[in-house]
Amino acid sequence: MSGSRLLGVDAGGSATRAVLVSGGELVARFDEAPLNLLLHEDAFERLVLLVKEAGSTAAAFGLAGLRGESEARRLEERLNSATGAHIAIADDTEIALLGAFEGEPGIVVIAGTGSNAFGRDAHGRAARVGGYGFLLGDEGSAYWIANRALRTALHSHDGTGPKSAVLEDAVTASYGLDFDGIVRLVHTNAADRQLVARVARTVMELDDPVMHAILDDAAAALAALATALRERLGASLPVAMHGGIFGNERIRAGFVAATGAVTPAQPPEIGALRLLSDGAGKRDAGWEDQ
Repeated sequence: MSGSRLLGVDAGGSATRAVLVSGGELVARFDEAPLNLLLHEDAFERLVLLVKEAGSTAAAFGLAGLRGESEARRLEERLNSATGAHIAIADDTEIALLGAFEGEPGIVVIAGTGSNAFGRDAHGRAARVGGYGFLLGDEGSAYWIANRALRTALHSHDGTGPKSAVLEDAVTASYGLDFDGIVRLVHTNAADRQLVARVARTVMELDDPVMHAILDDAAAALAALATALRERLGASLPVAMHGGIFGNERIRAGFVAATGAVTPAQPPEIGALRLLSDGAGKRDAGWEDQ
């Protein structure tokens, strides 16, 4: 694609990150607000705007909330029609894998606001696990950790669970409210997962046995995603970890000990550009509707 302006985008629940490449050189890197196809009604309009503002002739997106091959192809057609650019669509896990091992076989586990995992073997066979959203899954994610911490703090406050005054204080200080106020706030804004997930950053820093148990459970849940994919695709596949949750030393150590995971070679937005290569073609993306 000589002379092309290629846009690679990683759109997720924590942020939207993009790169623009022209003539084989990285010419721009920028961040935008979180974007999830399931949660943001203006997602399509924002994707169109990204392509147009970048002046890109081709764009590749890894999208959180994408739920199948047919949805990806329909979205490609709509974006191509709206922008005139060549468009390639995958979900955020696939582009994370393409970046993590530079297109080679492997497994990537993502843990940010949500969690999921994707893998592809040497024969091109792919599979995915997790990614069911904060209402039905996302084990080991920021939302899941924060939700567990809030529940545990409430149980501590009520005397129905392990006592942790440190956790109680951290939660109430984070919101600037007492527990009645927190419960009212969360239920009044039930669709706002960030309202809960944002507490993760605070509680994960606590040196507290109750929180240590939650973090150990998170590491085990994330390792289970990698184990499930290895059982499906091949036990020898390498594992990479991506997402802010792995910045926590306790979770990272537990996950690495269980899986041998490594740091990705490249970020997902760079991985997305591989969707535009001549050899991308028809590929197994692990969707049930392929």
